Amino acid sequence: MILHIDESWILEVAERAGHYDPGVDDYGVPISAVARHRGELLERPVYDGPYARAAALVHTLGRCRWLERSNLTVACAVAVMYLEASNIPATPTREQLTALAHALNSPRSTAPEIAAILRTWKP
Repeated sequence: MILHIDESWILEVAERAGHYDPGVDDYGVPISAVARHRGELLERPVYDGPYARAAALVHTLGRCRWLERSNLTVACAVAVMYLEASNIPATPTREQLTALAHALNSPRSTAPEIAAILRTWKP
């Protein structure tokens, strides 16, 4: 099963996890995240598998500033909710969430690196 989400799903997660962050500064970022996780090249998915698609979402949402103050919190919540919606239990520890946040803060982070972190989130 390939799960594709839309912008309204991301905005709902942002509302819940972002502690009612006062506002979205750039709606282009969630639009870009949706397009990125759905990306195809020559009719083949660019991000194959739920961890890779979740990583594409999280990398875009966590690296690009689009909320006034909750980017990393919302990116982590999107990762958990996307994996769970893909029937992959995700119960990251505080340390695993911190590792994800540190990776997202690095300008050298990549979607494959984020996917590797997400794969460690075994229940």
